[in-house]
Amino acid sequence: MKLASLLLVLAACTETRDPITGTQSIEVELITPADPGTVDSRLPDSQRTIVINLRAKDAEGNVDTTFSESVRVYAQFLGTLTPSLEDMPLATIAMTNGVAMNQMISLPNAFGATTLWIDNGTGLGPDYQFGAVTGTSPTLWFRDPFISDLQRPRDEMALDALSTTPLTDKQIRVGSSRYGARGVLVVTSIFAQGYTVSDVECATGGEMPTPPCTTGDYDHAMVFTFSSPRDQYGRPINEGEVIQSFNGGLSEFNGLTEVGFPRTFISAPDRDTPPFVNRALMPAPVLFNIAWFGPLSNPAGRINFERNEAGAIEIRNVKVCPLDDGPDGVYTKYKQWSIDPSPMGDQCSSSNVINLITAGTDFTTDPHTLVGKTLPKVIGIVRPVNIGSFNVWIVYPRGKDDLQTQ
Repeated sequence: MKLASLLLVLAACTETRDPITGTQSIEVELITPADPGTVDSRLPDSQRTIVINLRAKDAEGNVDTTFSESVRVYAQFLGTLTPSLEDMPLATIAMTNGVAMNQMISLPNAFGATTLWIDNGTGLGPDYQFGAVTGTSPTLWFRDPFISDLQRPRDEMALDALSTTPLTDKQIRVGSSRYGARGVLVVTSIFAQGYTVSDVECATGGEMPTPPCTTGDYDHAMVFTFSSPRDQYGRPINEGEVIQSFNGGLSEFNGLTEVGFPRTFISAPDRDTPPFVNRALMPAPVLFNIAWFGPLSNPAGRINFERNEAGAIEIRNVKVCPLDDGPDGVYTKYKQWSIDPSPMGDQCSSSNVINLITAGTDFTTDPHTLVGKTLPKVIGIVRPVNIGSFNVWIVYPRGKDDLQTQ
């Protein structure tokens, strides 16, 4: 009797709703390339033109011929969409009667596992409205980024060339060199909260490369570890150490490209096997030229600071400027002292100076004692501060051997 009553109650609670209708999703068929690649067989860099067919699908999986709207195309890779949903999409495609065939899409420099994201959102910026109908393509497999891909701006002459990277906010992994078999990743400086690493081409490569090693433009990266940098076994990382890979989130901090929340891996199979360290693998510093203070419109100008960001440069015959050591002075607050690399050496009041930070190294000379003197040679790692039109070039000598004071 109780069971019968329960069944009657359940029957009374039954509700019939209208069936699901309308477009539920967008099917994305990949036409070109015919082979999208795999994790072990990547597409070439030249394969950036994609051809797709789009079909709006209803609840039954059939083409919904009532769907005639524009949809937007984005690329999903390294953890985020490019561009962001509220920005101008890679392409806008008009679908008619539920289809759009042989649509050509030009991809940006995508890396790793990449998919196309399609939706029917509208508006831009604060007026953007999310799309209710979406679709994704099969996965396309491109190579992983090199260090130069993290650093190189889209346009060297653009106003933001010194302060942005195309891969900002991406989750990156660098595990190979753009120089192939003779290329390796070598640590070039260590500091309290991170290290710098360069992609170098050596006489021989592999796990035990041999010098000499050289670099090109944009071959250096700053890895910010928040504390003393260590490898996967918890051991301190050393200058001249060969690393296998590093990963983390890429960001711009006042014009400095940083890899944050990183992990660093070396090829040693266990913590008892020592890392391969050879300081002779560290590339020679790039010689500074006074023309670097020129405008972005000049290829010999300030873009060269960006080309060598997080790398070592050498500056010769520089005059030490008076220290700004008042209560709110730059030296008092930040331990920065300035040098003038101009041939005349008497323009310390101009913006064409370079700041040094030697605090925390084994260079113990008080910079106050050097004011007005000419230093024959200064070497250090470039770490700029660029905010809009405000540019400060900071060089970090790695120790006393990087400064020749007489």
